Amino acid sequence: MATARTSTAKTRPPAKGSVRVKMLPKDPLVARRDDLWPVDVDIEAATAGDGPSSARVCVVDYNAELDVLFEPAKLLKDRTGYAGIARIRPNEKSLDDFTFHQVNVWAIVEQTLSWLEDAQALARPIPWASGLGRLLVIPHAGYDENAFYDRSTGALHFFYFQGPSGEPVYTCLSRDIVAHELGHAVLDGLKPGYNEVTSPQTAGFHEYFGDAIAMMASLRTREIALRLTADAPARLAARNIVSAIASEFGAAVHGLADHDYLRGAWRRRTMSQMAGRYEPHDWSEVLTGVYYELLQFLYVKNLDEILGSIARESKVPRRAVVRNQQHCMRAVIRAAGQTANVMLRALDYCPPVDLRYDEYARALLRAHEVAYPVDSYGIRAALQRSFAVRGLVPAPEVEGFNSQVTYALRDAGDIEAITATPGDAYRFVDRYRAMFGVPHEANLRIVAVYATRKSTAGGFRPPRERIIEFTWTEDVELRGPGFGPLNGTRVNMHCGGTLVFDSNGNFLHSSLVPATPRRRRELQEYIAHLVHDGSIGITEGVQDPGMPDGGGFRISATVVRGRLRLSFNAAMRHAGTERHRH
Repeated sequence: MATARTSTAKTRPPAKGSVRVKMLPKDPLVARRDDLWPVDVDIEAATAGDGPSSARVCVVDYNAELDVLFEPAKLLKDRTGYAGIARIRPNEKSLDDFTFHQVNVWAIVEQTLSWLEDAQALARPIPWASGLGRLLVIPHAGYDENAFYDRSTGALHFFYFQGPSGEPVYTCLSRDIVAHELGHAVLDGLKPGYNEVTSPQTAGFHEYFGDAIAMMASLRTREIALRLTADAPARLAARNIVSAIASEFGAAVHGLADHDYLRGAWRRRTMSQMAGRYEPHDWSEVLTGVYYELLQFLYVKNLDEILGSIARESKVPRRAVVRNQQHCMRAVIRAAGQTANVMLRALDYCPPVDLRYDEYARALLRAHEVAYPVDSYGIRAALQRSFAVRGLVPAPEVEGFNSQVTYALRDAGDIEAITATPGDAYRFVDRYRAMFGVPHEANLRIVAVYATRKSTAGGFRPPRERIIEFTWTEDVELRGPGFGPLNGTRVNMHCGGTLVFDSNGNFLHSSLVPATPRRRRELQEYIAHLVHDGSIGITEGVQDPGMPDGGGFRISATVVRGRLRLSFNAAMRHAGTERHRH
């Protein structure tokens, strides 16, 4: 695993096995407006090479439209080891340098991955859904107002276009866009079932996760933290350099100088506002708002704790301590880490398919309870308040279910034997199909068996988790004029569950997605909307007579002998009526 840290002394040589590079803290618009030009960072990578490349990430600068492979950035070495990559020109001159583009996008991906895989966050290596060892990164894939992650190519594709001022806009230079697209790749690796067409909430969660990673990446950058706390605020403003996501891209596609964001984390979307709506980016703002609200709450808590500590050490009243930027910076950096860890580590407690927001809310509360039995910061209460504002009610616990699983586990045997291999996990889940809601005739599949070694900032190590994820599918018929040319086909409804135990065999959590009449109805309504909206088109496979051509549609459909298969078109993921493209 590659790790990264910001260099604080330009004269100090990079540590052995590290590569010193320059990276843009935010994007070119913010660089020019706020004087935030490329800064030095050290990337620890034992196998770094030209490209740049490492064991996990490889930049391949190929433009498919032009059929041109641009020369890769060259790794420089000296007697001490890695001396850096290429010769990057300073400040604004670097923004048009393709070598800098390659280095910048690689460094953002490497740095963000190291934070995500940290023991206080996901605490495990992130697999790529492509099955490849490396994630490919293509900085100049073509000319378009777009950037996207594609599982089939195992790559992040970044494009460029001409902005309103006539200057080129390179999406690979935006830290927010790079981190967002990496978020899609990370989530697809961890929960590949979320890439299925199942519900607007699951699609919205993918967009929220990308925006959460973007905010996390910004907040872990010292230069952004400095700018955010320049006036030593008592609380974080709603709109600032972090909550305004993708500033340059937003200003360019909207053509408005004061609309310098693609999405705003300060928006308070509610569940009732989402009724009858299907746009994933609209749905994402419900959870993005929860994320940013928790950050605001924890900033105030940490700032008060820091000032209180200073007061006790100085033996003066708390009100006598003058707040300054140094105090605020410490508070925002600490709050950023806490927020990311709370919101992201709950992913292990979520189901493997069709994630709904009420289940994510329940997972957030339970995962935090397991990690922090004593909630000294009041995080769970803060989350509950934020949920209430948005009308988001955590899914209820099934009465008596925990006891049933506990008894089943005791009857089945040792936890290590049950979670040793997918085959062992299968035998356990298959034995208790009825309890987990799996029909006898369903072809059950174990999609993941893994363990985590998480820790907390205070040094406390939560129980080591052992997790089983399983899925199955059931047919849903699409009948009626509302399905248009898809009328009479059958589509898979994805079902499944996640079971979380500790290393001692104690049952910690479950999240089940069974086949219910409500889910069948909601899937039918979702597909009918996609047909009516013109989002679905046939792009591959054997087309039944009368099926539409699938080119340029957001969702690709294959119909073979009456069976329908839907999948998101990666290049069109961010296309929409409100130009939500990035």
